[in-house]
Amino acid sequence: MSREWLVVVNLGSFAMIGIALVFVVLWAIDRSRVHALLFAVMIALYFAGNLVLSVHADIALLASIHGIIFPIAFLILVEGLLRRSGQQLGRTSAIAFAVVLAVVVWFFAYVTPLMVGRIIAQNLGGGVLLLYAALRLRASARRLADRVTVTATTVLGLALFVNVALAPFSEVPREITTDAEMDAYLASPLEIGLIVASAVLLPALLVTLLAVTIVDLVADLRYQRDRDELTGLLNRRGFIEQAQLTLKRAPVSTLILADLDFFKEVNDALGHAGGDHALATFAGVLRTAPDVGQVSGRIGGEEFAVLLPDSEACAAMEFAESIRERVAATSISYGGATTTLTASFGIATVEPLMSLPALMDAADRALYAAKAKGRNCTAVKD
Repeated sequence: MSREWLVVVNLGSFAMIGIALVFVVLWAIDRSRVHALLFAVMIALYFAGNLVLSVHADIALLASIHGIIFPIAFLILVEGLLRRSGQQLGRTSAIAFAVVLAVVVWFFAYVTPLMVGRIIAQNLGGGVLLLYAALRLRASARRLADRVTVTATTVLGLALFVNVALAPFSEVPREITTDAEMDAYLASPLEIGLIVASAVLLPALLVTLLAVTIVDLVADLRYQRDRDELTGLLNRRGFIEQAQLTLKRAPVSTLILADLDFFKEVNDALGHAGGDHALATFAGVLRTAPDVGQVSGRIGGEEFAVLLPDSEACAAMEFAESIRERVAATSISYGGATTTLTASFGIATVEPLMSLPALMDAADRALYAAKAKGRNCTAVKD
């Protein structure tokens, strides 16, 4: 049953095999990205389904096999889409969908042979599944990559519904058995719609998913590069990068430097693991501070930095004092030992044409002034 339109679709399928291999590589790099492997499996199944339709054999048998492969492929695609966003497709619903669609296709292959019935069932089922996934993804689509994914998924889902709508306006034989019937079918609006969906929009969706998967991987690598593993705050590199961007956006900003007092004594009292616990505790206080768009990071051993955008020294003083008081009121316990923890703070407000290094030097001088006053206090650069 070799047909020209199947050649077009199969060419698109062969092109998608390359995309599948890249998905496998991405999964091999980071095994937690199961959705990348699911996308690869979906492509393999879709490719297998198209090959089945191009084999010379009983039409009903081939249609039935395709009727099983097609829904499974789209279920795996939707499962991958949902897993990328931290969701999953219910197993019961997935099995029910696959069984119902396979039974409908089998009915239109053996009981009442009708090619257009099979086409409508598969396109309607695939469209419902994709639009259902797009609806669920839309609720959590905050990043550009997420919104692009929702759009591409929606477009393919709507295209499958368009194919259903085109069926009544197309001359489709009950089954294609002659070249004349094939020629008539190839000129039908339904066939054009099928080619657009399978050879253009589906590969476009998969290319989109490949792009966003790479973007996700790069973003996570950058996150890991710029984060302090112990505290979860930005490390020195990450803080400097984000602080520089913040200063460009909010030139009137104030920097707070904090240093834990007598940290060697904390290590002596709790051990080095307890000292790490103390650092994490202080970081937790910073993370639970009121959100004013601040950039927070651990820039040294026991030294932290907070940049407050669009804030003057008085607001920064209130912010620092609230942190200082909360820390001083917290007991640090680890390994059966308990100690207290305090911190000193230095504050400097950016001046015209002041660079970030100069601002950090100014805040550092204020921090030394706070330590000279006896620690556990806040000083502002004059």
